[in-house]
Amino acid sequence: MNKNNDSKHWKLGIFYYNPDDPSESVERRNGMGSTINFASKTGRLIFAFIFIPPIMIVLVFIIVMLLK
Repeated sequence: MNKNNDSKHWKLGIFYYNPDDPSESVERRNGMGSTINFASKTGRLIFAFIFIPPIMIVLVFIIVMLLK
């Protein structure tokens, strides 16, 4: 059994959160690939760099549309 497969470390079944695990990414619970350890500082930075720019683009678009 995968050491990272403990249910208490998986939030909503898809987000890996284990402060005791120093790795930034871990194997997915099901299927191929890897996911981010959201408890690690580097994992949170990776998440921020991936998701904040699209959110900012949408917000700027909304503001521009409201100002017209």
